[in-house]
Amino acid sequence: MSLEHSLVANFEPHQLILVCVISPILFAVFGLFLLRKVISPDTLKQYHDIAGPFFNTIGALYGIFLALIVASTWQFFSTTAGNVIEEARCLQSLYLDSEAFPNAFRDEARQIMRDYRDSLVNREWKSVKMGEADPQTTALLQKLTEDYAHFKVGDASEAAYFNESLKNINMLQSLRASRIEDSGSGLIPFLWGVIIAGGVATISFSYLFGARKLHAHAVMTALLTGVVCLALYTIVNLDFPFTGLVAIGPQAFERLMLK
Repeated sequence: MSLEHSLVANFEPHQLILVCVISPILFAVFGLFLLRKVISPDTLKQYHDIAGPFFNTIGALYGIFLALIVASTWQFFSTTAGNVIEEARCLQSLYLDSEAFPNAFRDEARQIMRDYRDSLVNREWKSVKMGEADPQTTALLQKLTEDYAHFKVGDASEAAYFNESLKNINMLQSLRASRIEDSGSGLIPFLWGVIIAGGVATISFSYLFGARKLHAHAVMTALLTGVVCLALYTIVNLDFPFTGLVAIGPQAFERLMLK
């Protein structure tokens, strides 16, 4: 498990805000106070003509880069949420199509589907937060697959429903695999390095503006740091769709009519 995933999985949302937003703001303001202890505002004013254009360029480039990352992670989150809904629909369709099969097979298959849904909601949704599949849920899906693999089609009507059921089972397995994979994936360390380095550079350049009133300068630095860190906090939450403040829940499966 990556450091990013560990933070989201082991910290509550309010604790994560403290780590990702409040702490960097305090650190940035503390750094400004230290700098002003060493360098006077009059000295810093000598760098305004140079620092201004550099700050604008770095800020613009970093803002564009950060916006692209946020948009990308939001698209990833939306795709994962859509896949969860589609996974639930496959299970519902599979349940309804089983009506076309003999009573013994239908009752057994439907019981496995209900057990699978309950195990997914009550067990796997906890383990998927850690990026892992639940063995019991995996076994139930495997048992359902085996039952369909050994079913003998009786007539053309059963064959049509059977073929459709196989498509739903294959899709169910594929979507589940994608859900588990998505639960533990995140930005690669290289991108995090670029994001953090860019944030540090942008905030550091704000130190070079020698505002005569230190408290006003500190407020502006805190606001800049807060905006940057809120963007990073958003990325962290969207990167792991089943944990954090905006976690995708199992409601799509809880609403299924499996009676």
